[in-house]
Amino acid sequence: MRHKTHRESGDSVVLYPDNYINVVEGEKLEDLCDHYIDLGFKNIIIDFSSTELINSIGISILIGIIEKVRERKGSVSFSGLKPVNYDIFNIVGLTKHIPVFKTDEEAVRDCASHAAL
Repeated sequence: MRHKTHRESGDSVVLYPDNYINVVEGEKLEDLCDHYIDLGFKNIIIDFSSTELINSIGISILIGIIEKVRERKGSVSFSGLKPVNYDIFNIVGLTKHIPVFKTDEEAVRDCASHAAL
């Protein structure tokens, strides 16, 4: 993970993975998600603005993260996807099930608006 790994906002946390999500970085991201889920955060936002590529193992790990968060009645959002990663997520169907935002700020605002309801 890069220097800035996360940012907390209410019951949301934004996670900032490295530039290449493979098995090593994917597992670091999964561990970080597990940590925040265990702390009671309900909304996990993963900001991919510094991520150049996500390989198939990284996608598999992301699917596992989504399942874990949903089992705990939480939500997952993505932000900052580069076009190549958005296309990959679209091909595998993730964009049909996970909200995608241009920025992490938009994702945080969306989570806050749902919490206020």
